[in-house]
Amino acid sequence: METLEETARVITSKPAQRAAVNVALLVSSAVTLFGLASLATALFFQNFVPDQFITTPLYLQYQSGTNPHGVAPLTYPSPKLQQDYDISLSLSMPRSPPNTERGNFMVSLYLVKDSVNDYKSDSNGRKALDDRHYLEAKKVLFKARRPALMPYEDPILSVAKRVLFMGYYLLLPRSQARSLTVELAERVSFDKSALQPTAAFIEIEAGQDIQIYSASLTLTAQLRGLRWLMFHYRLITYMTFTFLFWVCEVLFMCLAWAIWSATTTPQGGRNKGITFRDGEGDDIDDEHDDHSDRTADPVAHARHARIKREPEVKKEEEDEEPQRLISNIPMGEAEADDEDGFDDGNVVDGSNRSDSGIGTSYKEEGSESLRRRASRDTLE
Repeated sequence: METLEETARVITSKPAQRAAVNVALLVSSAVTLFGLASLATALFFQNFVPDQFITTPLYLQYQSGTNPHGVAPLTYPSPKLQQDYDISLSLSMPRSPPNTERGNFMVSLYLVKDSVNDYKSDSNGRKALDDRHYLEAKKVLFKARRPALMPYEDPILSVAKRVLFMGYYLLLPRSQARSLTVELAERVSFDKSALQPTAAFIEIEAGQDIQIYSASLTLTAQLRGLRWLMFHYRLITYMTFTFLFWVCEVLFMCLAWAIWSATTTPQGGRNKGITFRDGEGDDIDDEHDDHSDRTADPVAHARHARIKREPEVKKEEEDEEPQRLISNIPMGEAEADDEDGFDDGNVVDGSNRSDSGIGTSYKEEGSESLRRRASRDTLE
């Protein structure tokens, strides 16, 4: 039972409560910081790791110039800074006589810095634009010009394939389309946001009679270093960066907590410059403990104080009562002489004893016994 009471007293003490509060604050703060670290890592991945492929549809404009042309937006997802990209144009074209007889033609690419409203309206084909006026009004960041050619196919093999797959071609006429990919640029990078393009202007320099089903612009990221590692091993790198961010946050939190505790803890300015003799510091601590006990349980403190003071009062009364009795005793001359002689002898011995006891813890009781014996003789 005493062990349980002692355990309960230790658990409910102020240091234990303070430690429990500190542990609860530390654990809750660590969990909160772990959530923030996870969120920070996710945002870091989103802003740092590029999309490997950025494909944007291209809507070609016919009958608005010498050649068909179009604008492809590069806003979302936008190319990352300091990242190499390969740019290519994909054309879906039928094997029609105008296309097969066309031969080689040129494809031009212009990466421009444009406002959002301008290239959105132009890229959707709602507004016919002149290629010359468009490029003059914009800031051209990069340009390239590459040749293209419809893939050649042997006439005999083409006829045999058509006869063999006639039913398939009749049901799906667009199955005869051919995909043409034109590589326009390699290893194009943008070092700062001022040089980051917002749109790509494409011109097919093949005249208005070229036939194209659809077109799209593709930016392929050439990943290297940390971006390659974060792209191909997302889970491992995500957990690693989350743990590192969390450790840094916990370290800074502990440092801030230590600084705050050092600045807010009282330094004992009132006791500065005061020195205590031996035992005075203990008396102050005892008074402080008595005061704390008094505030905790006034009834118990009053009972303890009464018990503590009663022996001192009784002792003082016993010490003072013989002195008063001896002073009130009337003595005769003869008895006084005898008593004086008796007293002188005893007093001398007592003084010697008292002198021998100076500086020690020896307590003389001869004088008290002498006074008590004299008082009994007088009363008798």
